[in-house]
Amino acid sequence: MPNKKANFTVSSELKQAIHDLNNIFTSTLASSEILEKLCKNNTKISKYTQTIKTNSLQAIDIINALTNNRTKIKKSIAIIDIVSKLKMTLKPTLPKGVKLQFQLAKNLKKVDANYSDLYRAFLNLLINAIESITAFGTIVFSAKNKNDQIIISIKDSGKGISKGKLKNIFDEGFSLKKDKLNAGLGLTIVKKIIENHKGSIDVSSKLNVGTEFIITLPAIINSEVKKYKKQTHKILLADDDKIILELFSDLLSTYNYDITTAFNGKMAITEFNNNKFDLIIIDKIMPFLDGLECISLIRKTNSTIPIILTTGSQETIDKEYPDLKIAKKMKKPWSFEDMLKTIQNLIG
Repeated sequence: MPNKKANFTVSSELKQAIHDLNNIFTSTLASSEILEKLCKNNTKISKYTQTIKTNSLQAIDIINALTNNRTKIKKSIAIIDIVSKLKMTLKPTLPKGVKLQFQLAKNLKKVDANYSDLYRAFLNLLINAIESITAFGTIVFSAKNKNDQIIISIKDSGKGISKGKLKNIFDEGFSLKKDKLNAGLGLTIVKKIIENHKGSIDVSSKLNVGTEFIITLPAIINSEVKKYKKQTHKILLADDDKIILELFSDLLSTYNYDITTAFNGKMAITEFNNNKFDLIIIDKIMPFLDGLECISLIRKTNSTIPIILTTGSQETIDKEYPDLKIAKKMKKPWSFEDMLKTIQNLIG
């Protein structure tokens, strides 16, 4: 007979491990954002910070998959972060006669995306493009803003696809490759990934001239953060990870926010009772009192203060808490930029 107590213990340990890993990646992503800004003009260091960031984003998706969570976690993703990983993956093994170019428009908007899925879709299209070139040729990956969308083109000068095959290219089981066992994701899955991101994919091709895939994705509107703010707002930041508290307290202070920190639930309630805040950011899992218990106590005396709940649990994100009047739930690991935009939307 299975030991239910043992299974429960393992489940609890797994949840704690996921909580700890989410904290680690929250602070890692924040650190990479700081390094990116500090080392903008240093190409070598920027390359390493991009590696830290992109690997962290992929690790986050792996953690989510290990929790058997069927909901794909989407975050605010910069196309340049995916391109950085594509370069690292493809350039070392690129055939000598093939040139791979990336042309990204300045101020390219971000997309709400699952990093790993979009990376796999783009990678599959680029590998197909590379394999379509028999000796010498060029592949151009370009991206630009168009109204509220991002238009991505993957264009090659390969052998092209006949009209007869082109009409079936997104059909399930269809492949241009002779060895179907090594056919990669397949364009059917690539199309599904793009459509899961509320986008579209189209293809045009001419024999002996080349092929072009056009991907259209909805852009995140108002993705730019406000750079300067005259008025000072007081924020209570509560999290059991002291590194997160230190990092985000310092970062938010540079935007003229007055930050008070608390590393457990009891301390958060004490600070709330002794001070007047404009906003509270509180983590769900904390010692003594968890985030939901804290919010419940806060709502007994203040029903209007905006509260952001952070959590590593998708179940908590999906669940409604109408009595607690939570202004925003944010899935860990969250980036500083996403948090800053949320704060600015709530209190300016």
